[in-house]
Amino acid sequence: MIVRIFLSLAGALLLAACNPAAQVEDAQARVRQFQADYNRGDAEVLYDSVGEAWRKTSPPAQLEAQLALINARLGQIESTEQVGFNAGFNNGLTTTQVVMKTTFEKGVAEEVYLFHGSGKDMEVVGWKVNSPLLQLSPEDVSKLTEGADKPALAAPR
Repeated sequence: MIVRIFLSLAGALLLAACNPAAQVEDAQARVRQFQADYNRGDAEVLYDSVGEAWRKTSPPAQLEAQLALINARLGQIESTEQVGFNAGFNNGLTTTQVVMKTTFEKGVAEEVYLFHGSGKDMEVVGWKVNSPLLQLSPEDVSKLTEGADKPALAAPR
């Protein structure tokens, strides 16, 4: 009897931890806050709001550079809508991915947010912005490699 009660409680906790509707609702609130911080251009606040997993792999300067590039190429966020999500629970970790179609001042992009945890413990651990406007042009590559030793080209045979 005790085993059945324990299993029922464990099952209920598992379902509560992986409630997709609640996960998406929590993630949407985090996305709105992240986008508002982005529009304010406050890299320090954004960095403080991301999860420990992000901070362990990325220094503040890297986020500042990413924000500068996205802002220069795309500008401020004008509107956004959710176009996809995925929530799951694996090895004790709840993950939620939210995909947004976002209209910036200078073009449209797809934003992909990755979260770990749920409820108050939900943290942003990844943010990817996909847009052709973020691709490097040959001129950009030339500027980035300026002054670097260039490999010698092999003579034609």
